[in-house]
Amino acid sequence: MRGMQKQRNFSALMLAIVLLELILTLTVGVCVMLRQNSKLVFENILENEEQDLQFSVDNVIRDLDRQRRDLKAEGMSDEEIKTVVQKHLYAKIHSDQFGDSQYMWVNQILNYAGGDNYAIRLIHAGMPETEGQYLSTAQKDIRGNTPYETELAGVKAKGSGFQRYYFNDPTTGKETEKIAYYRLYKEYDWVICEGENLTSIAEYEARQRRELMPVVIRLILFGSLFLTVITGISISMYSEQHNKILREKNKALNVAVYQDALTKIYNRGGLILHLDQWLADKNTEDLTGVFLDLDDFKLINDLYGHEAGDAALCRLARHLTESFPDALVGRTGGDEFCVMIRNRSPQECEERILKALQKKIEFSVDGKSISFTASAGYASYPSQAASREQLMRVMDIALYAAKAEGKHTVKQFCPGMSSIRRERFGFSVSRMAAGMPGAFLVYRADQGEEILFGNDHLIKLYECRDYDDFLQFTGGSFRNMIHPEDVDRAEREIREQIQKDQVRNPDKTTGYEDYITYRIIAKTGKIKSVLDMGRLVQDEHYGEIYYVFLQDLEVLRHLGGFGDADARVNLSDP
Repeated sequence: MRGMQKQRNFSALMLAIVLLELILTLTVGVCVMLRQNSKLVFENILENEEQDLQFSVDNVIRDLDRQRRDLKAEGMSDEEIKTVVQKHLYAKIHSDQFGDSQYMWVNQILNYAGGDNYAIRLIHAGMPETEGQYLSTAQKDIRGNTPYETELAGVKAKGSGFQRYYFNDPTTGKETEKIAYYRLYKEYDWVICEGENLTSIAEYEARQRRELMPVVIRLILFGSLFLTVITGISISMYSEQHNKILREKNKALNVAVYQDALTKIYNRGGLILHLDQWLADKNTEDLTGVFLDLDDFKLINDLYGHEAGDAALCRLARHLTESFPDALVGRTGGDEFCVMIRNRSPQECEERILKALQKKIEFSVDGKSISFTASAGYASYPSQAASREQLMRVMDIALYAAKAEGKHTVKQFCPGMSSIRRERFGFSVSRMAAGMPGAFLVYRADQGEEILFGNDHLIKLYECRDYDDFLQFTGGSFRNMIHPEDVDRAEREIREQIQKDQVRNPDKTTGYEDYITYRIIAKTGKIKSVLDMGRLVQDEHYGEIYYVFLQDLEVLRHLGGFGDADARVNLSDP
């Protein structure tokens, strides 16, 4: 009996020890998971705040560039422009509404070598009393860090960056950590910064931890009671269930943070996260990165609606994931996508890219079949870029080189592409049409001859008030633009000339031309004779259409010097 009693006592003691160890393990494990959850919450919020700070500073710099261009166009000198821009920036920073822990400031660098008086505080919304003070790279925060030295080094190395440092909060007297984003505006040697105290983020994370604490305590008590009955099974079941919940939460969090809501592929953040993991992986020998841009995306939205635009983006995302199943595929913004291919030869990557984009991509909306193409630029790592930032920059340059040659084009990066001027992409159809030296219109080459576009010179030629007035006057049809007595002859001559051009040049890809004259009647009743120079082309969205350039013959004659041309194109009155 004594032996059995001792055995039971020993078993009870061992059980108690095991239970205590398991309860302690459970308690420690839950606390670690709570801490990890808090850390994850803090890091995600901090990442969002960094993006907000960078977006805010970048917007200010874009405004400065735009304002300088406008003032330059007004004829101001560089010194006058700088004065106006600085005054405007000062007023903007001091008038903008920032959060309680957020503000913007501007330092002007006087000496890039650093040292005392290397810069001057130009603007500071949070501490206006510091404006005009000189700064030193030797100045330290309360922990001995040298934020100005760090900022200057980042400006000289990359032109921008983030940094964190500490100071005493004047309202609470407590040590406070601050994160700031800075970017150099090289034209004036201004370092434009925006910072935010991390106190609010820390408080939010602590509040989350406090709210979870009662749940943690109940979980520990429940686990302790359950472990006294079936210790081993309970621990196993609990661990599995808890891990499952944690995996599901992490999965849901990753989807929310790193997945594009529309296309369900990686967003820019998700793509960069996984790309950085690839770059850090020793098994990654090389990478080929591709930037893609959907051709005529705005036209799809304008013609078929934004629902069709969204469908086109989803179709392109699906096409890319199917074409590159082993690659990283993400939507980096708007109609721009990115593909990252790892450990494939340059030749194989080129073949896969060309194969994926060689044909039109089709989809349907409300039973209507729509097709589109995409342009792409690609580059290689590490042969053409030493870092992720450089790789994405040269990919972007290659994409613009492709777009510079027109739609449905693929280009590999080469150093000469850096000289491409992007201003050419800023010209819209309406701006170019307004600058043409004459009347211009586009209309369908079908029985209805519907007018699709007309510039201001055309409206002036017909002496109408505006475009709507012109459409109402002509009934929206090219046929009604011609004098009734000349309609049949004009349309017959157009058809005959087009047919002759088609017979003479059956393989022509630029369209078929006609040159005729006829009379028109302006809205005021005035009769004018015009020269019609037209071209019939095939448009993938509208079918066959005419591009027509009209010139008033009377104006041409007054200009003089058109004698030989008159004979060739028959500029006499019809």
